[in-house]
Amino acid sequence: PIVMIFLALFVMPESPRWLVSKGKEDKAVKVLQQIYGDGYDVEPILMDMKEALQREMTAGNSMGWDMVLFPTPAFRRMLLVGVGIAVAQQAVGIDAIQYFLVYILEESGINNRGAQTGILIFLGLIKLAFIIIGGKLFDRKGRRPLLFVSLCGMALSLIILSINFFGGSHSSGFSIFGLALYLAFFSLGMGPGAWLVPSEVFATSIRAKAMSVATFLNRATATLMASTFLSTANAMSWAGFFFLLALACLLILVFLHFYLPETKGRSLEDMSVYFAEITGDRSILDAEARITREREAVEMAVQNAPRFEPPKARDVPRDQLPDAHVSGTMA
Repeated sequence: PIVMIFLALFVMPESPRWLVSKGKEDKAVKVLQQIYGDGYDVEPILMDMKEALQREMTAGNSMGWDMVLFPTPAFRRMLLVGVGIAVAQQAVGIDAIQYFLVYILEESGINNRGAQTGILIFLGLIKLAFIIIGGKLFDRKGRRPLLFVSLCGMALSLIILSINFFGGSHSSGFSIFGLALYLAFFSLGMGPGAWLVPSEVFATSIRAKAMSVATFLNRATATLMASTFLSTANAMSWAGFFFLLALACLLILVFLHFYLPETKGRSLEDMSVYFAEITGDRSILDAEARITREREAVEMAVQNAPRFEPPKARDVPRDQLPDAHVSGTMA
């Protein structure tokens, strides 16, 4: 993977958003044309990027970390949903199980390296296929239904694994079936959904900072789960550990049922109004209004700024023009 990432540096273009932020709009246009095709009008996309960067800059200057570290009730509820689902994605044990798939297969009685490699490839293809399916279903069915189905399916698959590992004999077929079912249901909902939902609930005023907190805690939870996976499984038994993860899936399901709103087809402004209404806290709307006013003030200042116009050349009568021969000699 490291070699592939290094080689990708030579063919992967810079992000057009990053290029716009650095004032390299010509290069950003070229990258966008590579993405959308030469005949596509990328100017509206470029303008959207510039406006989004301006909004984020305005929000960053207006709101510090206090809105994240010491949130009002509306922001607290928003952070609870966005950061909570990011942490929940790793609390179900996905990274830990993926890192130690070989150990799980060995505990199931599959010790042949060739067979292990084939099973790992099969499980990877299952995960990839269901990510594609989940991506298509999210916009059709909504966020909540897919996340609920995903968590129920993972809990069921983990219970299957727990039952399979209970006692002295383990069925390799049931282990493969349980792992495939677990990865499929994860990819159907919790995989993409845990990154989609935070981007749809965080208001502009805290968006960048809140996403950084969600990402940090997501990776911190992944590190904790992966570093304690084997020791916990050995202490509790594999059957007990898989049952504990199934219980975690069900607890997360209850949490999302009560706290997660449906974000399909709703703008950031709609979500801000939603969190303001359920908490009775209008500070979030006041913060968004302040950012809007400051952005409009900046845009108005740019529009009203005096523009430099080069001086117009004066009309000089023909008889006052210098003689061409003399001018050439002087030059």
